[in-house]
Amino acid sequence: MKKARTYGKIQGWVACLLLLLCVACSTPNQKEVDLYNDKAYALHYRNLDSVTIYANKAYNLAKNYDAGKAEALNNLAFVDLMKMRFTAANAKLDSVLKITDNQVELLVADIQLMRLCQRESLNKEFYDYYEKAQKRLHRIEEDEALLSPRQRRRMVYARSEFAIVTSTYYYYVGLEQPSIKAIHQINPDGEIQTDIAQLLAYFYNIGSGGIINTNTQKAIEQKEFEYLIRCYMLARQHNFPYWEANSLQAISELIVNDKSRETLMHNNLPSFQYINLDNMPDSLLAGNLAQRSLHIFQRYGDVYQTAGSYRTLASCYWQIKDYRSAIICLNKALHNNPAIKQAPDLVASIREQLSVTYSAINNKQQSDYNRNIYLDLQDETRQDRYLTSRAEQLENTSQQLNLIIIAVALSIIFVLGSLVLFHYLRRRKDTQGSLDDLLQPLEQWRQQNEQHMAELAEQYEEISEQLDINKLHLTDNKRKNLEQRAKISLVNGVIPLIDRMLHEIERLKKGGESKTVKAERYTYIRELTDKINELNAVLTEWIQLRQGRLSLHIESFPVQQVFDIVKKGRMGFHMKGIELRVEHTKAIVKADRVLTLFMVNTLADNARKFTEKGGKVTITSTEAPDYVEIAVSDTGCGLTEKEQQHIFDHKPIHDQKDSSSHGFGLMNCKGIINKYKKISQIFAICEIGVESKKDKGSRFFFRLPKGISRVLLAFLLATASLLTAQARPTRAYDKAAALVKKDYTTLAAIYADSAYFSNINGSYSKTLAYADTCRYYLNKRYLQLHPKGKELMKRLGSLSIVPAEIKWYHDSIPLNYGIILDIRNESAVAALALHEWDLYKYNNSVYTHLFKERYADNSLGEYCRMMMKSETNKNVAIALLVLLLLSILPVYYVMYYRHRLTFQFCIEQIKHINAVLLSDVSVEKKLKEVNRVNSDRLPERLRNIVQQIREALVASQEASQKSKADIEALEDEGHCVEYENERLHISNSILDNCLSTLKHETMYYPSRIRQLVETDTDSQLEAIDELAVYYKELYSLLSQQAMDQVRAIKLMAKSLDIATLVPENKFKQPLAPIPPVAGDPVMIAYLFDILYSENQNQPLRITAEEHQKQYVILHVQLSSMHLSAEECRELFSPQAQGMMFFSCRQIVRDNGEATNRRGCGLIAKPTEEGTEIQITLAKA
Repeated sequence: MKKARTYGKIQGWVACLLLLLCVACSTPNQKEVDLYNDKAYALHYRNLDSVTIYANKAYNLAKNYDAGKAEALNNLAFVDLMKMRFTAANAKLDSVLKITDNQVELLVADIQLMRLCQRESLNKEFYDYYEKAQKRLHRIEEDEALLSPRQRRRMVYARSEFAIVTSTYYYYVGLEQPSIKAIHQINPDGEIQTDIAQLLAYFYNIGSGGIINTNTQKAIEQKEFEYLIRCYMLARQHNFPYWEANSLQAISELIVNDKSRETLMHNNLPSFQYINLDNMPDSLLAGNLAQRSLHIFQRYGDVYQTAGSYRTLASCYWQIKDYRSAIICLNKALHNNPAIKQAPDLVASIREQLSVTYSAINNKQQSDYNRNIYLDLQDETRQDRYLTSRAEQLENTSQQLNLIIIAVALSIIFVLGSLVLFHYLRRRKDTQGSLDDLLQPLEQWRQQNEQHMAELAEQYEEISEQLDINKLHLTDNKRKNLEQRAKISLVNGVIPLIDRMLHEIERLKKGGESKTVKAERYTYIRELTDKINELNAVLTEWIQLRQGRLSLHIESFPVQQVFDIVKKGRMGFHMKGIELRVEHTKAIVKADRVLTLFMVNTLADNARKFTEKGGKVTITSTEAPDYVEIAVSDTGCGLTEKEQQHIFDHKPIHDQKDSSSHGFGLMNCKGIINKYKKISQIFAICEIGVESKKDKGSRFFFRLPKGISRVLLAFLLATASLLTAQARPTRAYDKAAALVKKDYTTLAAIYADSAYFSNINGSYSKTLAYADTCRYYLNKRYLQLHPKGKELMKRLGSLSIVPAEIKWYHDSIPLNYGIILDIRNESAVAALALHEWDLYKYNNSVYTHLFKERYADNSLGEYCRMMMKSETNKNVAIALLVLLLLSILPVYYVMYYRHRLTFQFCIEQIKHINAVLLSDVSVEKKLKEVNRVNSDRLPERLRNIVQQIREALVASQEASQKSKADIEALEDEGHCVEYENERLHISNSILDNCLSTLKHETMYYPSRIRQLVETDTDSQLEAIDELAVYYKELYSLLSQQAMDQVRAIKLMAKSLDIATLVPENKFKQPLAPIPPVAGDPVMIAYLFDILYSENQNQPLRITAEEHQKQYVILHVQLSSMHLSAEECRELFSPQAQGMMFFSCRQIVRDNGEATNRRGCGLIAKPTEEGTEIQITLAKA
């Protein structure tokens, strides 16, 4: 018994503990959370900061209470929406959708997302959330009896807010009837009476315009005012500043028009006395109300409505013609808070108002700028922008259904036809002709392959030509580098002279020597300065010898590019009264683009100088098989035969006005052509000439080699020409034919185009006249379709009456509404420019209304149903086709004999191979596909076809690989040559700067030292010593920089056969055997080029002998040079006229340095036959 009692007590304690645990796990703060959420909701339209505080408290207390947390997030999202923090609002509403399954709060979140999409003009997303909210609302209403009292209160808010948001959205996208229908779902005498804030929202949305559309305009305005004044009074009574400001703003917009204000104030004087707190004059009351609403919205914190109040206030300023203040208000609306840019509809209305206001102060540029932005925003936010894909899908569905029907019918016909033709097909035999057809793709491929190989050969030739040119440049740079090293050796020869000078000065400073010795030392110093000056003078002349050398950049380019640049200078011809005619050309040349432009400009400028007023200069190009001839012809004074013979010489030329022209331009043109001829054989056809007759004009021409065409260039030119096409081409209509045929649509289009171009030309009055004519023909077209019709387009009508074109659109009358939109827009632009405000407002209103109506989507529900039907039909069609296919295959197999099927399979394999053969895949892949076919199982005739294809592919593969390898090797060599060329070019440029700096910075000091030494007094020794020491330091520093650059270039040496290296015509034949030498081939060839040139281009007699097993001594006889022994000794020393022989010495010196053979050198000896040059080079 005791045990039973004890057991019972234990059970009781356990039950108590479980109860306590359940209580602990429940949400202890649920009531407090609901209380905070209620307070937050009650303050929605009173104070946003308080809403944030209470909602945050509710959210923090909610913890596991998901419904309370979701309601708090909905309240916080409301604040973010008001402050236009759309990203934050979207994040909070997404969180609501994730954290709770409370359908009421999910419905509220969907509705707020609808509001968010409506503000941002996200049409597609709006419809998505609209569908979700509508389905969720229906589900909740089915079980509404199960809702708690609190949830029912929330449903009052959700239902009314859903209707208001939907109505607002439809209003902004131009769907007037759906907007009215949506707002009328609310019963103002029903459940909404329990939620004052929503009742105020209802009153405001009815009174703010667009909902009441029956009766006269005055009656509509009166009705709207009654709703707004009720909203205002109720908002003040219950302390809802948000709706107080909204009603004030809407009343301001209602009475901004003078006539409307007078009528309303006459009929509602007590109400106006009630709202006119500041006793403002009637004309300023609208502005006062707008300012009051602005201040309230600013305190409340609604960014969207604050911008709207600025816009309303701007309208008030505009009405009293204070346009500057209106612009200030509109700019504040746009720029005070960047968040406003998230609301395209509001920005569009502000931009439209800015356009009108700027037009009022005759600022056409700003007016057009803002109107264009307004039109762009209208286009971007039109409803069909995100729904185009839906219409396309509907059309595709319809097409798919048609295709299914056609496919089934064709399949049936195909089966029947197959049975009828079975007998004929069974007896048909393969003929040789069909096999020949199988070989045709191979022949076609061979032609393509030959073209491909030709392109590779052409590419190889072009790269080879470029390589030859680069090698010529490399040779030139190497020779220039040699000359630089020769100059550096000359510079290094000055430093010992400076050291000797310093030594003599030091001995003079020590003293203790006789006057005779001192005098000798001064004399020696003077001699040293003279020697230094002499070497500096030689260096200066050598540097000047290299200046003015011409470098070429050879490339293929279209001649038209040069002609296009020349055409830009036609103003100089027009100023002189000369016509410049540049003919279009497709020619491509291979030359230096800049020098070609220089030559054409030079010839054209000469033609201009020697052509009188009224003359003509023509620039043309003519293509020949190997060259392109560019010619400049004029109708000027012409040349005599004698003048033509010397026209390219450096002689002054005189025009008809006796003004001298130096003639350097034509001489330079001749020099450029000569330079071309020297660099490569492909420029052998280059030529320049003149054809002229006195007093009949002249024709100067020059020829350049043809370049290699590029298909890409033609494509780019075609693309560029397309891009330059006009954005709005004129319609190509025949007005006379249209009048005869009574084609009123075409006539309307013609006058619409005229209105457009009239606006562009600034003829705004003409634009309105063209618009009147266009409307006349549109009305005529309407009467053609409806002879008894009475709805005609007007130039100016009442904004409260639905325009005729809108009614036409609603009645689906087949007219060109694009023309109507164009003419209304052009009329609005013209009226704006002419300050006809009523005309502008009417045309702009009709344009906006028709634009939105035309691009609105009214068939979303039907769209969804059609998509479902489309998917079902597709599945059915696929099933039918599969069944049909499965039934055809066995019949097909039964109808044909096995060997027939096998042969056909083989034919298909050959066709597949042919398809692969003609495809764009690589030869390797084609060969792989051919090898995949088991040719042993094919008939012999088909096997031979496969074998021919295989052999052709193998041969093509080998030839292509070889060509590509050759091109790759050539490109690699080209890159190496180009790299070496660039390196030498940079080094030579640096050395040029170093030598030039050395020359300019140090040439003063030797003369100054000589001047001080001339005094012959010891008093100047300190000054001489100081100047000489500084001179040495400066000279050593600058020469060291040059030497560093010289050391960076490594010398090369390889085995050379001089008989092969040097052209035969430069040696007297027969040539005795010459042992191979080691050295740089470019430098050794240059050595003999110099000797050949110095021998007056006469062949050299050369003998050779070996010396000490390491050297080869070459005896070169210069028969055209007769020198004395003294002249031979000085031949290779630095002197102004002996730079080339000094360069020879440098070549031999570099040869010894590169081969590490210090015995290399050269000497000159006089002989009876001339002068012998003995050259000692390293043996290979």
